[in-house]
Amino acid sequence: MSEPTPDELRDRIAAEREELARTASALAERVDVGSRAKAAREQAVERVRTTVAQAPDRGRALLGRTTDTAKHAVGTVTGTLDTTLQGKNRTPLLAGAGAAGAAVVAILLVVLRRRRG
Repeated sequence: MSEPTPDELRDRIAAEREELARTASALAERVDVGSRAKAAREQAVERVRTTVAQAPDRGRALLGRTTDTAKHAVGTVTGTLDTTLQGKNRTPLLAGAGAAGAAVVAILLVVLRRRRG
């Protein structure tokens, strides 16, 4: 084995300095609690902004699904009544079924509102 040349020694020292600088920088980032907390806060704020921005669309979609479900339930009740009552006066029963459907929708809206609160 031969002795390293001065240029080789300089290159090794430069490489070691670069590695030491990277290590020191990584350690500094780990102990910088303030910057890490700030970054976490910024991420949380962005998630909240995204959720708030999506809320109206999600609410409309949920209301649409709830309305469709209620309409389907009323249609099912109406169909069942039509089959059951064939030719009899069904106006009072249909009014009651409509009121029951409205009550179901109202209850669903109250439950959804309480979940958000």
